[in-house]
Amino acid sequence: MLPILYQNHDFILYSYPLLMGIGWGIAYQIFFALIPTEKITAKIHLLFWGIFATAWVGAKVFFLITQPEHRELVSNISFWTGGGFVFYGGFIGAALFCLIFHLLVLPLTLKHIWPMIPALTLGHGIGRLGCLLAGCCFGKETDLWWGIFMHGHYRHPTQLLEATALILLGLYFLKSHVEKKILLIRYLIIYGVLRFGLEALRGDEVRGLWGLLSTSQWLSLLLISIGLFLKIKSMKSEA
Repeated sequence: MLPILYQNHDFILYSYPLLMGIGWGIAYQIFFALIPTEKITAKIHLLFWGIFATAWVGAKVFFLITQPEHRELVSNISFWTGGGFVFYGGFIGAALFCLIFHLLVLPLTLKHIWPMIPALTLGHGIGRLGCLLAGCCFGKETDLWWGIFMHGHYRHPTQLLEATALILLGLYFLKSHVEKKILLIRYLIIYGVLRFGLEALRGDEVRGLWGLLSTSQWLSLLLISIGLFLKIKSMKSEA
């Protein structure tokens, strides 16, 4: 595709880290725009940057766990600053940080959590465009009309499909007037279903397999289960 956007003798601009950076920048703007100004304190800044750091490390560590043959990369600086991100690893790392933050620093309520949803969704969608340009996370070979030529074959545009769905979903979260806790539930279920289905179209082997399903499909099922549990619990509390 287009892994390098610009290059001269002294400088190379890679598309993947650029789109990742833009995604995080937009997530930052959305997160702080949705939190009331009087609530933005040093602890809230710590929350965001803690999520950033633990998501980054979690995404890298999960890559090494699912791809043990690449564990020699752990001592490679370019690995930690370049490609090799696994979204669910970042999600788990950030979720664990939020739990620790909740217990030790500041009890997190829905007013802290819900701004993360559109920020995460839109930032993730933009990052997936970086995957498309870099040529990673590609789909299986296909003869369908939407096939894109990549790695010698026409393939399902898994990166573009996920990016489009996430951006539309993020815009919906921004504009929706539905109760905020419902948005969290909808994110867990909708993204879990989306990712589970797209994984069936993926053609790369980097994802890792546990039995008949990929690692990401098992985690998608976990996300869906958590979302359904919260939905049932919410319905019971309203009954």
